[in-house]
Amino acid sequence: MDGYKLKEDLIVPASYGIATFVEEGQCIEIVDVEGKQVGDFMAWVRDRQDEWFSPAHTVTQNWRVKLNVGDLLVTNRRRDIFKLLHDDVGYHDIVVPCCDQQAYIRRYGINEHRSCLENIREALGTIGENRHLSGELAWNMFMKNRIGDDGEMIYEEPIHVSGSKLILEALNNSVVALSACPQDQTPTNGWSCSKMRLKIWELRQK
Repeated sequence: MDGYKLKEDLIVPASYGIATFVEEGQCIEIVDVEGKQVGDFMAWVRDRQDEWFSPAHTVTQNWRVKLNVGDLLVTNRRRDIFKLLHDDVGYHDIVVPCCDQQAYIRRYGINEHRSCLENIREALGTIGENRHLSGELAWNMFMKNRIGDDGEMIYEEPIHVSGSKLILEALNNSVVALSACPQDQTPTNGWSCSKMRLKIWELRQK
């Protein structure tokens, strides 16, 4: 990125998660390494236990469920937390909660399966963070779905290619987490889960 230097470069293993810290003014680059992979993203204001990135509030901030470059992501207190700077894909889900263990039990009868919610819980633990967690806090990056004429939520196989990316500018000091979604029971990840990459960029000193 012009004017920036790479501060951190993290690989998110397939079906697992990572978490890290980001400072105001830094940029977060989320990359789908192999293509057709969904990444579930959550974030929290670093110095507050009661404030986090809120997809629902972000929808009402922008008055649409499809975010465009230049749009602001906001917290549950309606404060700006990120700005969308770059988007290779154009389709992402900001409505559906991330997967959790109960979803696999109730929908598919699978008692043991990795989930985005547990991936993020585990990832936060590795950096000593214990944060409010709930499935509806996730922005499902690169997820391709649509609502049918009868109101049904239809999950489609993604069509984006390897190397597709999103870039966010941090407008607050935050804790961020990303899960390489382990959903293999629908076309959500092209029926095959794969790794992702998260990069943190900071401004070069002049």
